[in-house]
Amino acid sequence: MKNIYLASLAFLLLSGCSSVMMIQYQKQPNDVYANSNLKEYLRSNTSPKIVLRVPNSNDKATSNTVNVQNNNVLYNAIEKEFLKQGFSVRDRGLFNEIIDKSKSTDYTKIGEETNTDLILEVVNINPNVLYSTNKITTVSGGKSTDQVQPVDYKKSGASIEFRLIMVKNNEIAGNYKYNYTPCQQGCPLTDWTYNKHTKVVELKETVAVNELEEFIKSCTQDLIRSFKS
Repeated sequence: MKNIYLASLAFLLLSGCSSVMMIQYQKQPNDVYANSNLKEYLRSNTSPKIVLRVPNSNDKATSNTVNVQNNNVLYNAIEKEFLKQGFSVRDRGLFNEIIDKSKSTDYTKIGEETNTDLILEVVNINPNVLYSTNKITTVSGGKSTDQVQPVDYKKSGASIEFRLIMVKNNEIAGNYKYNYTPCQQGCPLTDWTYNKHTKVVELKETVAVNELEEFIKSCTQDLIRSFKS
């Protein structure tokens, strides 16, 4: 969808016969941390055994996650990216069964029982991170000007949080939060609907699953690159 916006903008600018009004949000930075033990381990273990541990859909603490069917699409996308990069991906369903039976919180013991080196926990997926601005950018003749409006233009972004655990050392080796900021390159003002009765701009729906899937694929690729850097 972003490519359509950019193509439309480029056409208008090149034609020189019109202007376009856009909404743009400031990108939220990612928050990524990994300790030195993890990087040393991955340098000497090129094909580690990893399992994806996902939130319990019945847990109130994970109420921000999308529905179970959509979640499985996203979880599968994460696992496929690890498989592409040579990781040995363990069955998460079997892993959860073993944990439920063992009742152990010792990751070293869990690792022995499941033959797993790394556990990547999906802490949270939030498909409804609110972005808001009262600024409209008008682009005309190769120049842009900003205008502050008396209303806010809102749109949903998303975020995903991971925690990586090294089983052998029983330690949290990394924490990763990735943010999806909508309209970084600008979205046309016509995407928003102004309600003349309430005098507010209507809030758009949460991020579509296909957008979330692409975002999470990109996050996972960044995550894997950080392992190897």
